[in-house]
Amino acid sequence: MDDEFDSTLVEPLLRIADADPEARVRLAALRAASRFPLDYGAWRAVADAAWRIVESEPAGSPARREAFAFAARLPLRSMRARLCELATDPGEPDRAAIAAALDAVAEPSRIPALVAGLASGHTANYRLLAAMPLEDAGLVPADLPGPAGPSTDDARFWWSLCLARLGDFSELDAIFASDEGLPFVFWGSPWQAHAEIGVIRPIPAAMRAYLLAALARVDADEVAGAIDGQVARALRLTAWAATGIADAEGDPPAPAHPPRPVSLAAAFDPPERAAELAAHQLQDPAPRFDDAQVGWMIAREPARDFIAALLALDRPDLTPGARIRLLNLIGLAADAQAGRAASPYRGAGPESGGGERPTLIDDLPRAAPPGLEHVDITGAGGLDIDGQADGVDRGLGAVLGRTRGLGGRGLAAGTPPPTADGDERDQRRVNALLLHEDGPRRHFVAGAHNTVRCWIGLPQAGIPTANAPIPHHPLPPEGLELVVGLCWIGKRAGQPDRHGSGPAGRVHLPARRSARTEDCDLAFAVPADVDRIEADIVFTFMGKVFEAVRLSAPVLPAGSADEGLPEPLIEVQFGQRELIRLQERTPVSATLTFGPGYLQMFDGSGGRIFDLGNTNPLTTYLNEQLFLKETSLVRRRSQQGVQEGEALLDVDDPDVIELFGNLARHGAALFQILRGQGFSDPGDRIQLINRDESRHVPLEFVYDRGFPKKGARLCSGWHEALSGDGERCPACDGAAAGGSWSETICPLGFWAVRKVIERFDSAHMNDLSLPAGRRRELRPLDAALCASTDRVPAEERTALRDALAHWVAAPTVAEDWDAWERALATGSPPLLILLAHHDLDAGLDYLEIGDKALDESRRWRFRPQLNEALINPAAVEPGPIVLLLGCMTATDVAETGYGSLAANFKNFHASLVLGTMAKVLGRHAGPLARELLAELAAIDTPDADFGSVLRRVRRRMLAHGFLMVLALVAMGDADWHLPAHRQAPAAPGH
Repeated sequence: MDDEFDSTLVEPLLRIADADPEARVRLAALRAASRFPLDYGAWRAVADAAWRIVESEPAGSPARREAFAFAARLPLRSMRARLCELATDPGEPDRAAIAAALDAVAEPSRIPALVAGLASGHTANYRLLAAMPLEDAGLVPADLPGPAGPSTDDARFWWSLCLARLGDFSELDAIFASDEGLPFVFWGSPWQAHAEIGVIRPIPAAMRAYLLAALARVDADEVAGAIDGQVARALRLTAWAATGIADAEGDPPAPAHPPRPVSLAAAFDPPERAAELAAHQLQDPAPRFDDAQVGWMIAREPARDFIAALLALDRPDLTPGARIRLLNLIGLAADAQAGRAASPYRGAGPESGGGERPTLIDDLPRAAPPGLEHVDITGAGGLDIDGQADGVDRGLGAVLGRTRGLGGRGLAAGTPPPTADGDERDQRRVNALLLHEDGPRRHFVAGAHNTVRCWIGLPQAGIPTANAPIPHHPLPPEGLELVVGLCWIGKRAGQPDRHGSGPAGRVHLPARRSARTEDCDLAFAVPADVDRIEADIVFTFMGKVFEAVRLSAPVLPAGSADEGLPEPLIEVQFGQRELIRLQERTPVSATLTFGPGYLQMFDGSGGRIFDLGNTNPLTTYLNEQLFLKETSLVRRRSQQGVQEGEALLDVDDPDVIELFGNLARHGAALFQILRGQGFSDPGDRIQLINRDESRHVPLEFVYDRGFPKKGARLCSGWHEALSGDGERCPACDGAAAGGSWSETICPLGFWAVRKVIERFDSAHMNDLSLPAGRRRELRPLDAALCASTDRVPAEERTALRDALAHWVAAPTVAEDWDAWERALATGSPPLLILLAHHDLDAGLDYLEIGDKALDESRRWRFRPQLNEALINPAAVEPGPIVLLLGCMTATDVAETGYGSLAANFKNFHASLVLGTMAKVLGRHAGPLARELLAELAAIDTPDADFGSVLRRVRRRMLAHGFLMVLALVAMGDADWHLPAHRQAPAAPGH
């Protein structure tokens, strides 16, 4: 990259390459842009646009083959690797054209195929091989047999250059021994010969030494008559071109330089400006100058001026040929300004196609498997995925990420282009058209298949567009592959009447803010007896929601006119742009959204919608029975002299049998409600977005292993199932029970125990502390702040203090909320533990910590008082982990558990918040906090994610009788990596 050229100047060309309907024009725009010294981000944008031409044009078409040829010349190693893969893919119809394109750019992987072709008489291969690093391919001269008989294509000359690369100069000596077999390449212009031979650079050191030695002798040999004049000329041209030390006239070549305006002799310096010169050139049937000469004249002006001036001439009435010539003039001017163009005097000067090939930008190391070194592809101190300058390594991504329509293989990730000063925020939105058989409409047609054609791009006149743009976040240079899903609700008289699922599609969102995706057509059958359709369209990236909109329009009978109807309404529901900043994340299997009224699932196969039914019986049972059963078990253990957490769960205890049985029955009922509507297991990792703050979806309590009989016991494999991280029980083997009744209860049937579920509140999805490209790992747990209500037994509080002192270097225990706030004002610990009591006062709920003898102002904080000062006042990123594990008494509170309180805490710059969905015992909150603390502090792998850690802790605690873990919910991104300790200490008391 040349720092003196602003790559944003080619943005207008890239817009043409993205949006123009004519593929040849798009390619011409890309060729023009590629003549400038672009930065890495701009090269990625060029590559992206070229690949879209490859995918959009039919196989075997000239445009597709030209796009492959252009792509092969791009200086990106990831693109080259992709083409090399396709060149040997039997399923690629244009693989021969791709191979020819790779041959033309001297791709070393093509050496074996070209050498093999020599045996079949393909003597043209010598010319191609002469430009390739044969010296590094393990070849010897004997591997390259010479051409048989006389040749008319200079095959013997190119063969001699091949041998010279391998250290055998005998054939080259024979070429220059006399003028009898002088190659045809030397019969014409010396500049042409120089350009053709120059493509073999760089050459091996031994070959360079040989040519320089021959060049040093040629003058004396010519004077002495030992060499013919024509041979001496050919030898000089060969040495000058192959070594690059001189041009075709023997003068040192001009050094490479960034584009700069040129000064011309009077014959090429007319008074007309660039636009006038270009316009005249396109209109004149017999122009005085050729296009290359006019390119020199245009190059008198700065690139910033002539690009805009020439593109202003690009009118709809121009023919594609004229538009291509216009774009070509921009490229010719760029060549002239960079010193690559032929001289304005015809027949003289260097050819732009000759010379050493550019070095490929090595963007594959950052996409290498773990264990390889990170590479800073932009030099010292590039840009990270957030556009922030630093010199740290970039992390690793997927080498050949998914590319649309090509079997899941594509281009590597990289660094986004820098944002130019004054650049406006992204104005791209979701656009959509309603289509029926005879074209666009402003209404859905009743009783027929309708199509929603949607895309992301700039607003267009006459096209319905979303009511808000997608807020700008720098995208990876290769853009994003988004999956699109649709489901719908049909209304009658303003009330939901029925709902239905819809199909899926894929689009590619380019990194550049002005570029649009391709169209995505989503078709579904509209009922005849509804009067309005609300279609939810969700764009997901790696399974997580990128943008969600609702498209709403009336439903009218077939044949109805659009007169007087407003455009369909497209309203943004929510989105989570921050998720794009983490390319190496673990994809979620599905995103589920809840509310109002329905559960929706987007798992890549389309949008599916379900009626969840009434979940109040389940949550009511949880709050009544979970608390009571735990109390009963605690008392019984105390009578038996068993300390909490010491013994395993007593699976023969009547209370345990009853609690698990009833929970499994409620969970099975919930699962069957969904299953009867076509619901299927969404996978191991789920994102749940709640859109209805008045209800909490008890997804963790779904039970999918049948309906247990009265008195059913835990299965024989329960303990082993809870001891590992797997998804299958050794006894049940992961299969749902057959028949109407299940004889046993498998703990892995509960989704809380089997799956990783991360929760978000849709109202605050843009205010979250989330992992980013450079910030996937949470801060080391070197400090912690803890507070507890005195309703937690004193021995449990003492045990927690001891655990903090053991596991954490700098723990702080706050006695009340005032002390808590003072501690946070002076520091930002990475771990916050709150064992708080949750209760009501005059209808307002509050959290209580400290001794009950303290004044209420020190003990209580009401919900309206919850703010950043209690969590992360300095907004340090990554934010802390918050364990909000409360003591819930039998007193009724304003909500079920800590679900929405956890969501409140999540919005105040916390990375993760762990809360509960039901009333739990205070004496169990302490052991759970200790177990989580020990697990977090004992992490010994660099890729441990919080979701998996929480699942492991949940299983272990459940195995020891802590039933409250079934009610735990985690708010925030489960893919946060936890910092590994160099040496995990032993637990207290061990």
